[in-house]
Amino acid sequence: MKNSIMVALLVTLAACQPTDNKSGAGEEFDLLLDTVMIHPGEEILFLNWQLGPAKLSPDKKYLYNFNYQEYSIEKIDLDALKFVRKITLDKEGPNGLGANFHNLVMIGEDRFLFRSYGQDNIVNDQGKKLEQFDLGKLAESLGELEEGDYIQVPLSIGDEGQHFAGMVTNWEKKTAKLILIDREENRVTSFAAPEIEKAAKFEIMLNDGEMMMGLGTRRYGTVENGKLIFGTGVSHDLYVWEPDASEFRLVRYTSEFLPPGKSGEYPAEVSSQAEMRNAHQKIQSDINYMGPVWDEQKRVFYRISFRMTYDDTAPIPEGRLMREPSGSAVYLTVLDEDFNPIREGQLPAIMPGYPPFHFAKDGKLWFFENIEDEMGFVRMDISW
Repeated sequence: MKNSIMVALLVTLAACQPTDNKSGAGEEFDLLLDTVMIHPGEEILFLNWQLGPAKLSPDKKYLYNFNYQEYSIEKIDLDALKFVRKITLDKEGPNGLGANFHNLVMIGEDRFLFRSYGQDNIVNDQGKKLEQFDLGKLAESLGELEEGDYIQVPLSIGDEGQHFAGMVTNWEKKTAKLILIDREENRVTSFAAPEIEKAAKFEIMLNDGEMMMGLGTRRYGTVENGKLIFGTGVSHDLYVWEPDASEFRLVRYTSEFLPPGKSGEYPAEVSSQAEMRNAHQKIQSDINYMGPVWDEQKRVFYRISFRMTYDDTAPIPEGRLMREPSGSAVYLTVLDEDFNPIREGQLPAIMPGYPPFHFAKDGKLWFFENIEDEMGFVRMDISW
């Protein structure tokens, strides 16, 4: 078992920076890379979903990875780089959480909001269900949800499990809004989110008489530096909610290096798989934005964006609709505490495909990497 730093190298990255930065244009990033492995003990960690549902504890000491095959949560100590234990969950019975997992949300240091179809559950770190409710029914009963509305990426406000913020989307109506949910006062407050609604321009339905499927766009919610941040992959615009705020703040910044968002016009529906594939490749070849992550030591946000590349002569994998990307161009934007850009540039070609699950910890940017079916992380120490 590999259990030490596997590779270390110094990379100088030419970067572009905003013209209003006093240091002038043409600055460089210095990147020091190393790779670490997680000691799994006797466990085979669940990597099939590329850590997509995984969450960090607020202090970033622990990573909680949902294992769909075993319906459990794997607790990983990121300081000791080892598997700690497995939190076993029930699908049915008095402690049942439902069989159709949707999302996992941290509530404080040691509890989770476990979302499955038709129910929301608060679970402790022993896997015991403490409470069951339905955020959607609460919002619907108060007239804040319409038919077809769905609450995505809810985030916990505080650690008592009574207050949440979330994004509401409606595929058919192409609408979106943000909401604050107060379970204690039985109150839901809605906020317009026109920048999130723009994501619907890049969502396409395939209906070829044999198959119906939707091509969606990424929408995310994350908690970083005590701020609740919502956004989409189609734009660099962010909606930010801070403790004691009365409304969401729209954050946008100027870049001379990257476009503010995707462009182009796409049909809402196509009638052939070839049309769907062509639209997908064009959308992914355009700029894609990911959510910012906070570096506590350097007091900055890191934000990854990317463009995929495709080889139209490459075969389509059997049983798949979409062609695999042939490569990617990945960019890094460093933002200050108030989301003003400090540096921007393209990262070296260390990621052949979509940028993986990542976070900032101990002054470094950590990227998940599956190394021979074991959990590893490439860590990037960035200076400028």
